[in-house]
Amino acid sequence: MKIIISDTTALITFAKSDILSLLDNLFETVYIPKAVHDELIIKDDIVKYRIDKFDKISIKKVSNNAILENIKKFKIDKGETEAISLALELGLKLIIDEKKGRQVALSQGVSIVGVLGILIENYRQDFISFDEAHYYFELVKKNGFRVNEKLEDIFYIKLQEIKS
Repeated sequence: MKIIISDTTALITFAKSDILSLLDNLFETVYIPKAVHDELIIKDDIVKYRIDKFDKISIKKVSNNAILENIKKFKIDKGETEAISLALELGLKLIIDEKKGRQVALSQGVSIVGVLGILIENYRQDFISFDEAHYYFELVKKNGFRVNEKLEDIFYIKLQEIKS
């Protein structure tokens, strides 16, 4: 069973872009901690609606307080703190895109992926075409996902490498 943990930003990006199906292609369950759920339910109506309809999301409580207290020391937001803690506790990969959160996760040995990694993996596994990967990339940018030019170049290089 393919399970992953998610922070808030990626889920908002996928929900705003109406492409939560890309997660469905790759995972049977997406665990989110309570803090991430709390951040999601205060979002605009379309995000809440699409997240509520997406039946792969399951709220999972962080039960290892020692891990949680250790991650709190890094002074990142509550959703990131709980998501990283849950990933550590369960030994699962984490979907996270914020720079500081990614750095903390990696420093703690958590395996991570971001929105662009999800697009690339969908392409690698033939769930989407190159043109669809390009379209979804533009769509997530249009919906507020910030990508610098260097990261954009890396994204397209990785797509090219897959089929060569």
